[in-house]
Amino acid sequence: MASLAQSQRTTTWKATNKTADKAKALRARIDDDVEALAKAVDEVRASETFKAYLDVQASFHRYSWHNSMLILSQRPSASQVAGYKAWQKMGRQVSKGEHGIMIFAPRPFKTERDKPNGDSETVEGLTFRPVYVFDVAQTDGEPLPEVDVPTVDVAADRLLARLSDVARARAIALTFGKIPDKPDAFGTSQNGAIIVNDSHPTGQQAKTLAHELAHESLHWADKERGTFTRNLAELEAESVAYVVCRHFGLDVEVRASRYIALWGGDAKSLRESLDRIAKTARSIIDDAESVEARRAVA
Repeated sequence: MASLAQSQRTTTWKATNKTADKAKALRARIDDDVEALAKAVDEVRASETFKAYLDVQASFHRYSWHNSMLILSQRPSASQVAGYKAWQKMGRQVSKGEHGIMIFAPRPFKTERDKPNGDSETVEGLTFRPVYVFDVAQTDGEPLPEVDVPTVDVAADRLLARLSDVARARAIALTFGKIPDKPDAFGTSQNGAIIVNDSHPTGQQAKTLAHELAHESLHWADKERGTFTRNLAELEAESVAYVVCRHFGLDVEVRASRYIALWGGDAKSLRESLDRIAKTARSIIDDAESVEARRAVA
């Protein structure tokens, strides 16, 4: 009897050690993957194309919420908006016959006024005046520098099925189709629901689903709200998607590195989020492999 109990303890010990070794090896692999991604992101940021893109983006104003709503109401399709002279500086000219989009520009003022005691005082204030801006589609000329973020144009049906099962096992409502009000978007998620645009190859759908699963795990829970910026959320979600896809043999490095760079990410910020990325990626990988194992038994 004692030998049987000892044998059982030995078996349990070996299984525990095997699990620990597997977890350690996976973490080491994830660390290596994130480091490779960090280097790829910095290579994107160092490229002349990316520098030219940033130079042009610096020419565009960050409009207030009120002005953004004015732009949206007058030209819903507007994407890049600037004034008449600003477009000329970028080598483009407003097309003949185009009507401007009216917004309000702040106009500081300073004036002197008399005080009741006979002294004078300087009064500063702010007024607003209407000005007109134009969308890039209303202009002609030199093309603006762009950073191409390519679609993952390969098939990955098995990985997509695995990740779909993970979503459902986590009680996430998963649907495939066009995103309402955002027909060109690849996917979206919020409050335990994910939509993946199924008009793209299954490789892109799998990458998108991994990205949205990361958001659901890392960012959308009530306890996480307000603790991150949108830039950080996109960096972490895309990094998790990269690690998950790479683990299962889907190469998304070009898309992921450029996407992260466009959201302001760099190698430093990736390394700062390494533990959160690694923990979330490992969770999705473990769940995906468990789902596959259960399916094989069934």
